[in-house]
Amino acid sequence: MTDRELLRELQDLGLTEYQSKAYVAAVRAGQARPSELVDESGVPQGRIYGVIDELEELGLVEVRSGLGGKEVSAPPPGTVLEDLKRRRVDDLSETVSTVASELEPLHGRSDGEPTGFVSMAKREETALRHARRAIDAAEYWLTVCVPDRLYTQLEADLLDAADRGVTVRVLLIGTDPEEVGREFPAAFDIRYRAAADTFVVADRSYGIFSSKHPAQDRQPYIITQEPNLVLLFQNYGEQVWNASRVVQTVDAFPRRYLDPWRTVIALRDRFDAGERFEVTVRGRRTDVRETDTWEGPVVAYDVGGPVDVDYMNSPPTYASLTVETADGPVKIGGWKATIEDVAATGIEVRRAAE
Repeated sequence: MTDRELLRELQDLGLTEYQSKAYVAAVRAGQARPSELVDESGVPQGRIYGVIDELEELGLVEVRSGLGGKEVSAPPPGTVLEDLKRRRVDDLSETVSTVASELEPLHGRSDGEPTGFVSMAKREETALRHARRAIDAAEYWLTVCVPDRLYTQLEADLLDAADRGVTVRVLLIGTDPEEVGREFPAAFDIRYRAAADTFVVADRSYGIFSSKHPAQDRQPYIITQEPNLVLLFQNYGEQVWNASRVVQTVDAFPRRYLDPWRTVIALRDRFDAGERFEVTVRGRRTDVRETDTWEGPVVAYDVGGPVDVDYMNSPPTYASLTVETADGPVKIGGWKATIEDVAATGIEVRRAAE
């Protein structure tokens, strides 16, 4: 490395031009008087004492006073530069924390991300930040398909969601949890498959998706709050979930679902066996589009479409629950329902009182 390149590298570290020149001269000399550093470095006589004081404050040189005046010595560069790096990192971390704490309230007063946005993110840290926002925003339903190393970073957030009553489903990919003896919170439904795309989907409000590529290790993340695109992720996730190995199933109630279809997938056998359930439905009337809630026991269900397929694994053309409310029977459809009485945005199910 030439002297010019060395000086440029030192300036990239934050030293000024004069500090860099004086420090290189001090290292070469090992020990020198200020006047000798002037001759060696080219730093003006009127500036050399101030520059020496600055280098001493940075910890790069030591200054001793003797009978002949000041003497400047340079300790081993590897030691002092490593210490300078550590202090710079500590100072930067403290500054970042201070600035972040000052900016956070300002961000909290803004509207945040606009609803309906679609963006791409290359950095995993960005995707994780949005994943946490999605988990925090969920009210009814969360499906998370991630490798174990990302699950561990999200587990606390998922526990918070479960504590709020959200149905949390985790699909682990890569590491087989049974082979390593992995244990999970009892509040989560857990499944496993060796390989799958990475996604986090919360209700119909937030989706993060990254598809595996056969020839690339890293793919960008699609991040969206556009409801139709989130619904597409949800339906895709349902197929992946149903084709994965069951590790742990939650049987506790109350339990929340997004729509009648997912409710029937989970409870059809119990409905058919005569087990009784009550629901609280949040949604809108399909005739006047007014939002409301409806409560009562489930007295019937219906799932179907134009072809003979297993609608427990593929989205049906229609799915509904009939609920006996205080005002009479009400037919509950999904978010896009038109012929049913109510288009549901969320359903909470509990066992009927004996």
